[in-house]
Amino acid sequence: MSVAITFRGYDFHCHIDLHPNPPGLIARCEKEQIAVIAVTTTPLAFSQNLTWTKDSVYVHAAVGLHPELVGERYAEADMLERLIAGSRLVGEVGLDGSPQHRASYGKQKDVFARVLRAAQTHGGRVLTIHSRRAARDVIDLIEQHSDRNRVLCMLHWFSGSIAEARRASEFGCYFSVNAAMLRQDRGRALVRGLPRDRLLTETDSPFMTLNGRKASPVDSLNLMGELAETIALDEISTRNLIDANARHVLNFAGLL
Repeated sequence: MSVAITFRGYDFHCHIDLHPNPPGLIARCEKEQIAVIAVTTTPLAFSQNLTWTKDSVYVHAAVGLHPELVGERYAEADMLERLIAGSRLVGEVGLDGSPQHRASYGKQKDVFARVLRAAQTHGGRVLTIHSRRAARDVIDLIEQHSDRNRVLCMLHWFSGSIAEARRASEFGCYFSVNAAMLRQDRGRALVRGLPRDRLLTETDSPFMTLNGRKASPVDSLNLMGELAETIALDEISTRNLIDANARHVLNFAGLL
């Protein structure tokens, strides 16, 4: 990828492989010039994502093990560690403290710590991280097992407290923001309190819905206006801000 590449939008947390037609969606992202981090939910799914994205300039596959699946796929953690050695992008990983996933919480913490240590060992890794009802533990593990010079952590669809967000940002974390966050008072208040130089955009497609349909990476193009209004900045300045932040992340991963 050339540093001169033009980006019109950024979707830094998207499940390309869960769409009905991944190759077609990737082609659309190429046409619309949208940089996408295509997360995976299991290590076994990563090879197919790599095949789909290998010729793409804009869409990049990330290897992950979703915390909601750790209970049933804990045995794949060894594979995940091995694959991190060859992937600069890691996700979706993290912790989920929701009641239905509490039984696997100990295993989740073990897997996430292993992921962070592997990323720290290899360096230059960008992680997109799930932290629902687990923000404090996620941040604790990030602080214990990584440093910002070798691992860049993005907290996806963050729903922790403003104090937790502040603590994460002080350690160097970025935050990928989607439309759902900007349509709730609590989410807007959280986003307003984040350092502007840590803001990124995402869709969590296809899990987020917009106007009764599943979101897609193209929807990131319309996010700038809502984000600009939330952070009290004009839209052009907001686009420039997100572009600078996103390019830093891509550069950290060696993709620029």
